[in-house]
Formats: sequence, structure tokens, C-alpha cells
Amino acid sequence: MKGRSHTPVILHPDRLFSSVGTCGTNAPDEVKKLQQMVSGAGYRQATGRTLKVDGQCGQSTIEAIRWYQRLLNMSPSGLVTPVDSFFIQALSNAITPHWRPKNTSGPLRVHEGQITFDAEGSDYITAVEPFRQNRYPNFTRILHWPEARSGVTLGRGYDMRERSAGEIHSTLRQAGIEEYKAVICSKAAHLKSRQAEQFVKVYGPLVGEITHQQQINLFEIAYREKRYYGIGVYNRNSRNVPNRLTWGEIESKIRDVFIDTLYMGNRTAPLMVKIMASSNNRQKIIKYIEENLLPFDHRRNLIRIRYLK
Repeated sequence: MKGRSHTPVILHPDRLFSSVGTCGTNAPDEVKKLQQMVSGAGYRQATGRTLKVDGQCGQSTIEAIRWYQRLLNMSPSGLVTPVDSFFIQALSNAITPHWRPKNTSGPLRVHEGQITFDAEGSDYITAVEPFRQNRYPNFTRILHWPEARSGVTLGRGYDMRERSAGEIHSTLRQAGIEEYKAVICSKAAHLKSRQAEQFVKVYGPLVGEITHQQQINLFEIAYREKRYYGIGVYNRNSRNVPNRLTWGEIESKIRDVFIDTLYMGNRTAPLMVKIMASSNNRQKIIKYIEENLLPFDHRRNLIRIRYLK
């Protein structure tokens, strides 16, 4: 009886058992495994260079290793060992289909700012390719670029356009997001427009998905920041309003809508503040929205109007 040939089974395709790279053991199977991981993680898309998957650890493989090490703020030694879990996890996360959402259900309620949380995105994927979805609303537990004037965004409205690298890294870690994801995201500091769009395309798969709870944590950190900012805007612009209401006296739904307008940028915020401070009247706020904001973002402002009714 003739023996049957079988395709070799590669155990743990995203785990190394020996070192690869400069002065490494460079066992052909391990080199090939790493080359496949690098190629699958979007190396060509990010750099324009093609890495040959041949099991030979040449200069091109070492340069690819160094490129990812620099991206992850690691020493560019050109060597990867089995204990470099930070490096391996980042590459493994980006390999299709590993990065696709594993957390298909989870909490979507926040302590404050629910109208903003709900309006800032959605929690489903509508297309096979995660970066070819309907433009709005966005699936938010991955890096996305909501619109032309936006920066790289993660979660419900955490826009990195006007944030420093240190702030981004610190906030994401505070939200419980993994170190390597925070490192990559910190490189999106101050990017906007097409630069932000390109960053999402290239590095989005490396960051992959955050969990529902991480998204809530990130939103609540950012919302507190925006609320403090909104209180300052209110106090400055209501100072000369006769018999003005304090921030705490304003109806909670009106406060929520005011903060929500600041998320999108509200050039007429001083006018809205004067209406709030003098009347605390939902109908007057609805009229203000219809006359001043509705033409600029029809969908978002209809949500605000419904919330106030």
C-alpha cells in the first residue's frame, strides 16, 4: 500500500519557537512563519516593499523586522525571539481574519453623554472588508476616519487630531487598551484629512479591535474632558446674562445636547449659551438648532431635536 502524502500542519502559525533575524537561530520554518506574519500584517501596503516568503533570513527580512520594531517603539535590533510577545501580538492581531471583531456583544451604556455615545457610531460591521463600510455611522471599535476635517478616531468620538502623542498613549492606557495599541495610536497625533485617512488604512489592522468595555472607558474619559470644557464655555459666555442660571440649574437634557454640539464643533455656542442661561427652555433650544445647526449636520441635529422633545 502506497503511503499518502499530507500537507504539513503548522502548529501555532502566529508563535515563534526560536529566534529570527540578526544573529538568530533562523530555522527556515520559523523564518518563513515570521515572513508570512509580516506580509499578512500589511508590510507592503505600509512601505511599498514586498517581502519574499522563502524561509531565508536575508537583509530584506531583517529590515522588515526593524521597521515594525521602530513602529512599536522597540529597539530596532532586527532580532525577534519567542519572548517578544509585544511584537508578535501586534503582527498576529493584524493578520486577516484574526483581527476581525471577536467581541460581538457587550455593554453600550455609559454613565453620562448617552446621546453623544449613540450618535458617534455603531457596533456592527456591514461589509466584508472593514475599511469599505458605509461612510456613516462608523463601526467605532477600530480606528476610523469619520470625515474630511477629522483626525484618526478610536471609539465613540476620541479624535486624535488635536492631541499629543503622550496624551493619546496615556489616555488609551488609562482606558485599559493594550500597550502596543496605545503605542501605534500615539503616532496619529495631530494627523488630519488625508494623512489621517492613510494612517487608518495602513495601521488600522495592526491596532485591530478594542473591546466594548475599553470603548466605554475611553468615551467616559474623553466625555469628562469635554464636559469640563463645556462648563468653561458656558461660564464665560453667560457672565453678562441678567439673572443667569448656573450650569447645575440647567436641565440635564439641554446640558447633554450642548456638550454634544461641542463634539462636532459649534461656532454659535455663545448664542446657545445665552438661550440656556436665560430661559432653560427646550423649545427655544430646538428652535436654535433648527435655525443655526440643522443645515450643517442634518442627521445629528435631528437626533438632538428628538432627544429634547
